[in-house]
Amino acid sequence: MLSDNEEFLKLVDLAAKGNIDAAEKLGEGYFTGAFDGKKNFEKAKKWLKYAAKHGSIRAEAVLEQME
Repeated sequence: MLSDNEEFLKLVDLAAKGNIDAAEKLGEGYFTGAFDGKKNFEKAKKWLKYAAKHGSIRAEAVLEQME
């Protein structure tokens, strides 16, 4: 079983390699503060825009919430 930090690093690695699901999860996690209890809207937008650009409906919905 992966620790929270290992899971986070795995998401970052997958997203950086173009995995849309991972980018969506990263963006939503940064938006909600799920990773370290702190929200990071700049990073959330980066990953959510990437995922939305590649067809993620969920990422589009979260981006709309940010507006």
